[in-house]
Amino acid sequence: MHEPAQPADAAFAAARDHFSAGLAHLQAGRPAEAEQALRASLALLPGRGSTLTNLAVALLQLGRPQAALPCLDEVLAQVPDDVEALGYRGLALNGLHRCAEAAAMFEQVVHQAPQRPEAWFHLAQTRQLLDQPAAALDAYDRCLALRPQHAASWSQRGTALRELGRRDEAGASFERALALDDDDDGLNAYYLAAVRGGLPPARAPQAYVQRLFDDYAVDFDQHLVDNLGYCAPDVLQRLVVGLGRPAFDSVLDLGCGTGLCGPLFRPLVRTPAGRLTGVDLSAAMLDRARARAVYDDLQQADLVEHLARTPRMHDLVLAADVFIYLGDLTPVFSGLQRVLQPGGVFAFSVEPAPPGAPFLLQDSLRYAHGDAALRSLAASHGLQVRHTEHGALRVDDVHDVQGRYYVMTRA
Repeated sequence: MHEPAQPADAAFAAARDHFSAGLAHLQAGRPAEAEQALRASLALLPGRGSTLTNLAVALLQLGRPQAALPCLDEVLAQVPDDVEALGYRGLALNGLHRCAEAAAMFEQVVHQAPQRPEAWFHLAQTRQLLDQPAAALDAYDRCLALRPQHAASWSQRGTALRELGRRDEAGASFERALALDDDDDGLNAYYLAAVRGGLPPARAPQAYVQRLFDDYAVDFDQHLVDNLGYCAPDVLQRLVVGLGRPAFDSVLDLGCGTGLCGPLFRPLVRTPAGRLTGVDLSAAMLDRARARAVYDDLQQADLVEHLARTPRMHDLVLAADVFIYLGDLTPVFSGLQRVLQPGGVFAFSVEPAPPGAPFLLQDSLRYAHGDAALRSLAASHGLQVRHTEHGALRVDDVHDVQGRYYVMTRA
């Protein structure tokens, strides 16, 4: 006969069972259940490094990097050179936009474990976030020397090369990524078109736009307005006011982002029954717009799909610096035909394309649009061009990014 388990042995066995359940949940893609099981294990067996590390992984998968940090710090207090904890701490810091600190973590990892390709990959990504493309390129090459078939490294290596102005090498890197990956989201084909020219895709992939602005949301206003001198909402507001309309019943802000247009156009909405609606693909951007408390309605949607399905009509539609992510604007103008009321106003900005080009994809991954093509679209969709104006949109590399502003009305 076996003797009854002592309390300490029973607690250890229960902690082990919870730990095993937590790992199973993680492997099955159930981080919330993993968190619950791993916390139960820690309650019985506090301070165990492997449990704390896996709890941090679960929290990172749940999008809670701040909560993951204390777990990893506790592990590193016990074992300062724990490579797994250092790596996950780097990921947590990146998630908190503390990229310089994250880079220091990954530097420690590659110093201690230079044969880990994923460590070089994360270091390279972080260097790109720090606007260090040459250093990022070196880290991607170190990763690919260890794992030549890593499609994501080839793709992001291409981005580093593009940022360094090495277009041909960037194109070759994107081609290698395409050969290794089926590119379901269209990102590598989009990147390749930006450096190789030729017929561009009709629009930026939704995954690219959504991830770009989800990541950018926290610092968007300060960076765009304070650092880049972004002025498109102010110019559009001035042009719309110049029409002499007393007020609007329903304003639609396409690609509203953090809502920079909202405070400027709210006074133009008729009170008390008028409505200001914002639409954006990024949930993080919409959270920032919601905090402004100036919109009556905010919807997460692709703007083309929204225009195609919304039952609401509007007498003012705005698109401030949005069409840089759309090449072919035909679906936009078709959607306007169904949502813009007779006499309604459409005000927007674009980056201008050279004469003769309907639209093109630039090295910057932004689309530019030709004046003749926009006027043709307007005419074929029942819109009259009331005013155009050239002027700066923002600053990029200390140079003004020139734009063209349009105000159109529906007959």
